[in-house]
Amino acid sequence: MTPWVSILTPVYNGVEFLKECAMSVCLQNCRHETIEFTWEWWIGINGHGESGGDALRHAQEIRDICNRHIGGNIIHVVNLPKARGKVDALNELVKNSTGEWIALLDCDDTWERNKLLFQKILIERQSRPIGVVGTFCKYFGDITGIPRLPAGMLTHTDICKSNPIINSSAILRREYAYWEDRFGLDDYDLWIRLSKMDVTFFNINYTLVNHRVHASSAFNGKGGQDVEGLKKYHGIET
Repeated sequence: MTPWVSILTPVYNGVEFLKECAMSVCLQNCRHETIEFTWEWWIGINGHGESGGDALRHAQEIRDICNRHIGGNIIHVVNLPKARGKVDALNELVKNSTGEWIALLDCDDTWERNKLLFQKILIERQSRPIGVVGTFCKYFGDITGIPRLPAGMLTHTDICKSNPIINSSAILRREYAYWEDRFGLDDYDLWIRLSKMDVTFFNINYTLVNHRVHASSAFNGKGGQDVEGLKKYHGIET
């Protein structure tokens, strides 16, 4: 059976958090009343050479434990030695996956139990086609709190103002899943490009994602991200 959603997790750093991440995936609730769905998970190791190193071995161990627990072979680990960064890794993982929808999950983040279910219910019950669905999140790690995000149907203005979609909360239709390495903001660049194509965005106003924030991460402005450069590239006035 083709899964409804393929979860993609590129791994370069942070493999030590993958077990916690995996637990949150394996505990997903996939059934409510008449709604039921299946998922698969593709974990891609990039930047660790032809052998994949310890990162690949650790990911494979977690895969084997989880697949035995689930009783199936729906979690996959691949080494991507030719992938140059997260963007290449994501695009390669899309090629391996089979789901109608693509879900993003960073290896150091976790999901609440009903995360995918709430998104599935929303998509099924909307009268108009939805292209991208995000959720609210809370930060943990070196920084804690709950970011302010717009809820419900998002406008092009919402997208252009600031990135309203938390990466690990996003699911999108397969046909939209192609990333480009631009200004260190591959996710925000994709949302802007899709919004210009009149793709419909929706943010569920439930906190369904736990986003780990590291003091040295790009989140805190140390990762070479250039929001103003990206907006200028797309002709957005700031």
